[in-house]
Amino acid sequence: MMAAFGPRAYDSVVAGFLDRVESAVYLLVSVFLVILALMTLFIVGKDMASFVTGPFSLDTLVLALNDLLVTLIIAELIQTVVVYFKSHQLELKLILAAGLTAMIRRVLVFGVEKNITWEEMTITAFLILVITVAIYLVGEKKVRLERE
Repeated sequence: MMAAFGPRAYDSVVAGFLDRVESAVYLLVSVFLVILALMTLFIVGKDMASFVTGPFSLDTLVLALNDLLVTLIIAELIQTVVVYFKSHQLELKLILAAGLTAMIRRVLVFGVEKNITWEEMTITAFLILVITVAIYLVGEKKVRLERE
């Protein structure tokens, strides 16, 4: 009778509870991400309508592309949550892809912003390089593991 309520049973109960809490948090995050994605799609639609109703400018195009990339980042984060629910593991490659999209978005914003220092551009270029190498290495490791 003592073994039923021993440390292992307690650990199992605590782990089960924390697993349910973690799943609930991921569920809430996914609901909020879906709401954000719908909101950004509405903003992208508004941007596209401005092409038809107003004068075309490069700044408007960059703004629309920026909003579209934000939507893509949110979609990548939603995909990360979906993969987590299916496998109960975070897919590092998806998170890195969202980071790479964010860095590319940052480069596009450089074209609109004024007074960008060379340090900011250098750091952004370095981060793009690091994330790209990390995506490659994660993919290579996965390929090697699948072959073995």
